[in-house]
Amino acid sequence: MKIAIRNGRVAQGDRLVKADVLVEDGLIRAVGHAGPADRDLDASGCYVLPGFMDFHTHVDDHIGRFYLADNYETATREAMLNGITTLCTFVTQAEGQTLRQAMAAARAKALDTCHGDVLWHLTPTTFEPGDLRFLEALLEAGYRTLKFYTTYRPAGLYVSYQSLGDLFQRLSPLGATFMVHCEDDDIIAHVEPGALDLSKAVSHTRLRSEEAEVEAIRRVTELALAKGASLHVVHVSTLEGARAIVAAKAEGDVSMETCPQYLYLDETFLQRPDGHHWLCSPPLRGHREAFRALAREGAFDMVATDHCAFRPEDKDSWNGQDLRQVPNGMPGLGALPHVTWKIWEDDPDRSALGLATHLALNPALRAGVADRKGAILPGLDADIVVLDPHGPERPVRSTGVPTFEPFPGFTTKLHFRSVLLRGVPRVQDGRLLEPDRPMGVPLQPDPETLPFT
Repeated sequence: MKIAIRNGRVAQGDRLVKADVLVEDGLIRAVGHAGPADRDLDASGCYVLPGFMDFHTHVDDHIGRFYLADNYETATREAMLNGITTLCTFVTQAEGQTLRQAMAAARAKALDTCHGDVLWHLTPTTFEPGDLRFLEALLEAGYRTLKFYTTYRPAGLYVSYQSLGDLFQRLSPLGATFMVHCEDDDIIAHVEPGALDLSKAVSHTRLRSEEAEVEAIRRVTELALAKGASLHVVHVSTLEGARAIVAAKAEGDVSMETCPQYLYLDETFLQRPDGHHWLCSPPLRGHREAFRALAREGAFDMVATDHCAFRPEDKDSWNGQDLRQVPNGMPGLGALPHVTWKIWEDDPDRSALGLATHLALNPALRAGVADRKGAILPGLDADIVVLDPHGPERPVRSTGVPTFEPFPGFTTKLHFRSVLLRGVPRVQDGRLLEPDRPMGVPLQPDPETLPFT
């Protein structure tokens, strides 16, 4: 069936053009004059944008002793309702498990349950010769993004700078992009908890200081530049760290993301009586006006949520005396386009193009799927958002499952008139069509079908 999206303003690179978009057999066939079609979708008064990607989410998994509130079905449902047609999430190799087993377990949870497409970033935690050969085989098969941490030693996630440099050198020639959580573990370890009032959530900013993030960013970017590695720094929260990455971009393949919470929430939320609801790592910071100014100037390559939603009873399951018992993370998936829009909200056209760049094109490029996703061009998947910027005002909602809302009082007028996934209308006027028929697919090959030696 041919579908024509008519009368909208279509994102084309750095400009918006009045054009029709013709969709057929799951692909974008033409941008311009669509001609006759079997079905018309009216985009009058709307922006026509590529389907969004949330490049950084955690769903359907354990984080420490807690299981996350969102599974693949609920997360992709909320994502699709907000124009996010591809969910990027993580496979983390657990203790006593191979990476291959972890990948199979994640894939089994996702199959036949997702409303949007899914892409996995891989976090290996063992690096024996066989593990490295498996990573090489995955990269040769089309996997691109590997996630590492310079902290969380007790959780078994920590990778030393020396080991990270060795991985850069070995895997970069195969096309790996290294996503790194940058907080220096030695700086964190030298903080004396006994000198802090751990009953107050704001002490989290001392436990995980700005200095720890900035030092790790400095060392990791130096390593990446020296080894010629493609580096993506996740959830940057500090002004100094962001500026260091901007400087590093001039010397090599370095990118970064920040999150809605680091743009519009600050450490005063941690000073509230219920401040533990806003505990995440890195912590919320000060100096947000200057940080937002950097975002407005285009310093960040993408905005992603680090969506990590916990049930209210889990977030509250501490003794009120030691904040380290509180699971770190907050929801944000459903808030992503609404909060990102606010960066340039005085210029709606700039906001629309900002969404197309920071939530679609740049994530697709970094994920290695720009040959399928991320733009409205002939031959690409017809993942399309018809966005009305003048809908009825409503509260921002970060997820549909029970959890604490991190953006209380935030509202939006963005209205999703239509959302298409591979040419099939999935959302109409803010309503999920056929909720009992998920049609999302994994974007990467099943490792069980690949000829590993």
